[in-house]
Amino acid sequence: MHLGVATSCFGQVSLPEAIRAAGELGLESVEIDCPPLRSASTWYQQNALAAASLDGPGRDALLATLEKAGLKPAALSYRTNFLEADPAKRDAALTHLGKVVEAAATLGIPVVSILVGRDPTATLGDSIAEFARRVRPAVEQAEKSGVQLAIENCPMIGWQVEDMPGNAAFSPELWEKLFTHLRSPALGLAFNPADLAWVGAEPLGLVTDYFEKIIHVHAQDVEILDLRRQDCTVLRPSGGWWRYRLPGLGILDWRRLADRLLELGYEGALCVKHDDPVWLGSLEKIKTGLGLARRHLVQYLP
Repeated sequence: MHLGVATSCFGQVSLPEAIRAAGELGLESVEIDCPPLRSASTWYQQNALAAASLDGPGRDALLATLEKAGLKPAALSYRTNFLEADPAKRDAALTHLGKVVEAAATLGIPVVSILVGRDPTATLGDSIAEFARRVRPAVEQAEKSGVQLAIENCPMIGWQVEDMPGNAAFSPELWEKLFTHLRSPALGLAFNPADLAWVGAEPLGLVTDYFEKIIHVHAQDVEILDLRRQDCTVLRPSGGWWRYRLPGLGILDWRRLADRLLELGYEGALCVKHDDPVWLGSLEKIKTGLGLARRHLVQYLP
């Protein structure tokens, strides 16, 4: 198991600068965003990888940048709603996912992290079934390419409808539905314990229960603001009674989580996902926050 970071937090700088910053912080790997880009004259645009137009020179430039920073690529990330109501948007999302899987295979990157999304007019179960139908070609492509698709369990509250989950993969019950519809070694979980903790699940037990499906791990913490929750109740999940924190600054026990992952034989990335509002706002604050997270997590790694 090695410590990495999702480069999406480096919004103020280019992707090469984000990679250099991650290396300077003593991290070991990166997860790189790959959204659709309108135009890209080089292999990156801002802090994102131009996966759809990645050519040989671009591949070589990225790999050289990673090598110079002392990093390895842990994952690519494409976070979109694959259940958009607009058929054109749905088709475009699936086409781009195919490009991201292709880029991952070309770069030798083992994981592509994605969301399910949700059709707000359908039940969660029907949304899962429809996602499985639509994404099956990408799963088959991943199988042939030696790449795995990791489904994030973030609830994405309010993505389509206020105070409603926008990603139909936020609970073990829904994971079971997903893996029933899509039985493939190329499909698993991008496991985020913070997103389980604030909705009331117990992450440590779920690490054990679903370890065979965990192919990527996001290191993120969460803080519960009890007085605010007393005011708005849990029925208003976007009411501000919880917030993301960096590992070590929230309620999670990273000693036990890391120990359990190591005990079970996890060999992938523990990838810091930085959405902590206390340590955002400037490049220096982001780097300081990531340094705090690294110092907390590294003591539990071999």
